[in-house]
Amino acid sequence: MTLKKQYGASAITMLVILVLAFSGFVTLLKVVPVYTDDMAVETIFTNIQEELSDKDRPSRSALFDKIQKRMDINGVSNLMEYVEVGGKGSTIIIEMNYERRVPLVANLELVATFNHYIDLSE
Repeated sequence: MTLKKQYGASAITMLVILVLAFSGFVTLLKVVPVYTDDMAVETIFTNIQEELSDKDRPSRSALFDKIQKRMDINGVSNLMEYVEVGGKGSTIIIEMNYERRVPLVANLELVATFNHYIDLSE
């Protein structure tokens, strides 16, 4: 019987694996809040579309107030400036296009772009 040399990860390999795992974890911690905010915005837009499909059409300021209140309740901040309400006659269009930048390391950023659109036509 001969003894075989055991092969395993060296200290440098383990260090590289730990650095990669840590950087992935930090990136995940920074990106998840951006997407949870966007999911809340998507839910707000879906609920408003369902709510207004059967009722009278509110004014532009009333729509802004509804969206603002729901964003406050869901803890979504600094996004109201991207909401645009338009349309003619009985058509109401609510649109929200925005991007979020998350700083990673030094001068590196992650950029996520989101677009939401509702067409409330009769």
